[in-house]
Amino acid sequence: MAIPRTIFSAEHLQFGESVDRFIEVEVKPHYERYEDQGFIDREVWLKAGAAGFLCSSMPSEYGGSDADKLYSVIMFERFSFQGVHNLLGLSLHSEIVAPYILHYGSEHLKQKYLPKMATGEMIGAIAMTEPGTGSDLQGIRTTAIRDGDHYVLNGSKTFITNGDVADLYLLFGKWEGIAGAKESISVLIVEK
Repeated sequence: MAIPRTIFSAEHLQFGESVDRFIEVEVKPHYERYEDQGFIDREVWLKAGAAGFLCSSMPSEYGGSDADKLYSVIMFERFSFQGVHNLLGLSLHSEIVAPYILHYGSEHLKQKYLPKMATGEMIGAIAMTEPGTGSDLQGIRTTAIRDGDHYVLNGSKTFITNGDVADLYLLFGKWEGIAGAKESISVLIVEK
């Protein structure tokens, strides 16, 4: 006997059907090529943004839909059910990168990046994992040192989801000379 799933409303389920149609029409016909090339085409990002699938839980003032997190859960589920795991980069973009900017970025950064992320015009990635340390942030060695009006970055990153198509990266490291940064880990936004 299956346990009834009462967590989703009719609107959530309707959204899931839209995600399924999007996958069938826009992704599956090209999915083998996406797997071979290691990323999905930018056109898919733009279509996902136009369909409201990117940054949907972001506030509308930044291009989002003010949707609850269950819409994101539905997208994760549908990507898995349909076997299109390359689309998980859309979820990282929408539910990890965008919230970092929303919760920790200045108003200028929110206005600059979030609306473009919601449309798919800009793709976000996180540069956290390092060779030899994995995702153990306490062990990372990447540094940034202020040099006039810019920073000199030193270090290496690997396994960056969306890394080859991203327009902006949240780069984790140990920074010197950044106001408010402690000896602990900080994040810089680095544009492509």
